[in-house]
Amino acid sequence: MVGVYMNDRSGRAAVWLLLGLCWAPAVGAVETTPTTASSSAVPASAGKDDAASATARADGAPRFDVFEYRVEGTTLLPAIAIERAVYPHFGEKKTIADVEQAREALEKAYHGAGYLTVLVSIPQQKVDEGVVRLTVTEAPVQRLRVVESRYFSLGEIKAGVPQLAEGTVPNFPQMQKELAALNKSADRRITPVLRAGKTPGTVEVDLKVQDRLPLHGEVEVNDRYSQDTTRTRLTASLRWDNVWQKQHGLGITVQTAPENVDESKVFSASYTWPLASGNYLALYGVRSESDVAAVGTLNVLGNGNILGARYIIPLRSRSEEFFHTATLGVDYKDFEQSVALLGGGDFNTPIRYLPFTLGWDGTRLGQGRSTKVGVAFNFHVRGLVADEQEFADKRFKGRPDYAFLRGTFSHDETWPTGWGAALRGSWQLAAQPLISNEQFAVGGVDTVRGYLESAALGDDGAALSVQASTPNLAKHLGDAIDGLHVLAFVDGGYVRVRQPITADDRHTLAGAGLGLRLKGWGGASAGIDWAVALKDLGDTERGDSRGHFRLGYAW
Repeated sequence: MVGVYMNDRSGRAAVWLLLGLCWAPAVGAVETTPTTASSSAVPASAGKDDAASATARADGAPRFDVFEYRVEGTTLLPAIAIERAVYPHFGEKKTIADVEQAREALEKAYHGAGYLTVLVSIPQQKVDEGVVRLTVTEAPVQRLRVVESRYFSLGEIKAGVPQLAEGTVPNFPQMQKELAALNKSADRRITPVLRAGKTPGTVEVDLKVQDRLPLHGEVEVNDRYSQDTTRTRLTASLRWDNVWQKQHGLGITVQTAPENVDESKVFSASYTWPLASGNYLALYGVRSESDVAAVGTLNVLGNGNILGARYIIPLRSRSEEFFHTATLGVDYKDFEQSVALLGGGDFNTPIRYLPFTLGWDGTRLGQGRSTKVGVAFNFHVRGLVADEQEFADKRFKGRPDYAFLRGTFSHDETWPTGWGAALRGSWQLAAQPLISNEQFAVGGVDTVRGYLESAALGDDGAALSVQASTPNLAKHLGDAIDGLHVLAFVDGGYVRVRQPITADDRHTLAGAGLGLRLKGWGGASAGIDWAVALKDLGDTERGDSRGHFRLGYAW
């Protein structure tokens, strides 16, 4: 119980708080016949009369003095919040309308604090010695049910919304945050349905679930090929997003060259673990096997293994339109490479090392636009796993104590007319010569179209792409097509090799062309680009044209 009263007409309020729950009938009538108050709140003398309010009252309304409000049944709001709500309604010659305003103000204070199931009532009473009672009904959850969930644990869903636990008076802003966390899964949507409980002064809640099987797969055929290899690549992946009924994710991916499997075989697996703190731990492994014939008198055979971990920390944001994360990472990389001279003889350049990564990524979403920025600091510590000679054999003047910065950015804009524009870029800045595994690559679909994948490597580099797209043309092709856009683009890239063996230490690439993007048939997608090279590089001469394609299906 809380008693709020005027203190000796001084304009100061004193508050006495007794924790407890006191239920009273919600009868909204206040009588002026004197009676003895049963509350133990400390009484006080009257404050100043509100003359302006008194003038506005009807002449026939019964008047009485209000020197104290005794609030019964309150446990959630602090005493100071209750005082602020009812203090303006003290005074002499008040009416029932004034008490109703105090009731509304107190109820509004509860609702403003997020307790939307709380009701404040005026019990039937007689006002004596200026004491008015208000009764608070803090309606707790009497029963919580999860309904229509087919693939997700009922207990885990309940545990994810502690604000709706039975016996709890829900705080709605906090409840919405908990539901938003549960709804991060693309495979389910949870909607709370509240209704009055069977016991007066309580509520019942149903968490209505719309879910689907959390198993996803994707198959894609593309032509992301490099020098002197067959054209096509095939990638297949499978992912389960509810391992142990804990929202853990387990995925596997296989990639190969279907025209010659020995050219490229890559196997990878990943595991994502959402932690109780709200952070994430991602573990992954990659096995790569290749037998690629290079230009000239060399055959290069390469196998490699990568084991890595990423600790992802969602950071606080002051805006709902902006969210960002920090990433801490470590990788164990073990590569074997054998270079055989066709005329006889060979040499090996294996390398093992343990690089670390510190990263930050931010995303801002707006009406018809999105912006993404990422930066990562990659470094390796001398004497940790790596052998200095292995770095020297792998790269002229290569050292194990390397470091470099790498960044990405993108901005997508769509206007009300449906026309769109996109700007994408990436860059890298190194402190010294890097081994080829850590160099910046340009050329191909993701950087500069019109060239082969990874057409040029460098320690430092940058790539930029500007693209414009038409409105969705799918409406002219029937319901089976969800999206069809024609696009035009200009790409550019630059790399520089630090302390090169030859004088050819930098390369510039540029390309321009047209493309098509198609989506439909319940998960199918296709992309076709036709680009013209604007700079000479290796076997690609200025004016040469090249097509890039991808066909995929995801479910």
